[in-house]
Amino acid sequence: MVKVRRVDSEVLRCVRHKVLWPHLANSKQAIIDIDNSKGAIHLAAFYKGDVVGVASLFNQKCERFPELFKSLKVRRLRAMGVLDNRRGGGVGALIIQQAIEELKGEGVDVIWCDAREVAWGFYEIQGFKFGCQINGEELEAYQIPNVGLHKIMFKRL
Repeated sequence: MVKVRRVDSEVLRCVRHKVLWPHLANSKQAIIDIDNSKGAIHLAAFYKGDVVGVASLFNQKCERFPELFKSLKVRRLRAMGVLDNRRGGGVGALIIQQAIEELKGEGVDVIWCDAREVAWGFYEIQGFKFGCQINGEELEAYQIPNVGLHKIMFKRL
């Protein structure tokens, strides 16, 4: 059975490196500059004692599109990943469920992320929507170096 719980950011590095940033030299480099910021929440999914999935939540507005979520209390979902051999088994969904539980008590309105193209379908299944401009037109996709094509996605809580 998979269990998701809060952890220190160091616990996430191995999965981050394997799944998200294999271009880095080693897992010690799989850090985010705001890992230790105030209010940061780090979640890990454990199966038989091993970390099989990870995600982090930060108090961070959308700098790329500042008008999005302007007057709302938001949290950014970052560095979410599940090991290849555990994908498709509900690990990612459990991480999202736990993230939402963690944020509900804080009065958070929206959880948002820079979603990789390969994960768009996953996030849609979890109830996320693509970010839109005021006129309702979907925001353009954008490249993140060494990582790939992304779009802003969000879910109202």
